[in-house]
Amino acid sequence: METQENMIKTALQAAQKPFFEVAPNNTPLVFTPGEDGGWRYKAHPELMQNPYRKCGKFLMHDTASLIKFVQKHKQDGTQIYIDADFKSGRIDVSAVINGHTQQAPGWLDFYAVYTPQRTTSASNWLANNAHRMNQMEFSHFLTNNARNIVSKNPGNENAVYPTAAEVLDFALNLEYTEKTTFKQGYREQDGRINFTFQSEDSGQTEKNLKMFERFGIEFTPHQGGASYFVEALLKFRIDKNSGALVLWYELQQIDAVIEQAAKDISEAVQKAFPEIDIYFGVIA
Repeated sequence: METQENMIKTALQAAQKPFFEVAPNNTPLVFTPGEDGGWRYKAHPELMQNPYRKCGKFLMHDTASLIKFVQKHKQDGTQIYIDADFKSGRIDVSAVINGHTQQAPGWLDFYAVYTPQRTTSASNWLANNAHRMNQMEFSHFLTNNARNIVSKNPGNENAVYPTAAEVLDFALNLEYTEKTTFKQGYREQDGRINFTFQSEDSGQTEKNLKMFERFGIEFTPHQGGASYFVEALLKFRIDKNSGALVLWYELQQIDAVIEQAAKDISEAVQKAFPEIDIYFGVIA
């Protein structure tokens, strides 16, 4: 009897074949018989001609791309969250397209995130701020980053700064005077620093090398963002024993510039979407 029951059970199971159904949201479902006599099913959304709703996380590289993305997909329930520490210049923006409305819940799984990325120029100037360098190092740094040197300050038309060509000329002279003994450096009335040195190749003849006390730079803190002017103050030390010249620069009010760059991103997002709820915070 037991053998006959097993044969019948085996025959019934063999008669069961996988079959196809469609869920209420049009997702294809494939049902297959299990060894215990029950059924198993698996959803196959990849078989649909089109997804039944939008979802996904999208990483934006600049403010303009985030704004364009939200403008294209915004709907009822779209919300923007700004997580910022303006003092340190940190800001993260998350735009949730399918968020909750007052009347109904949302899925919260279709959103764009923008975390500003530092540009190479900003990284170079910030990383070497107040970093002491010898003549050759300082010369190479100025030469490699000369594209950021500007002679005009948009915030102060009366301010006078050397041109990029003048700074490059100074950098070139630093290379030429590498094998020299510097005697002194002093500031003149015209805002220049006058370095007095003796070259090994010209006996004891003293020569001069001049450079502005200040120079201007303009760089873009974040990729795809706005550019900002920063004043750089030239600093130096002369070793009394060896006559070696050490130089560096100090960026003036750089913290305020980085803070303003973050604030400008926040203001641009808020200005672009007056009709969208914007919160300062994060989705926990």
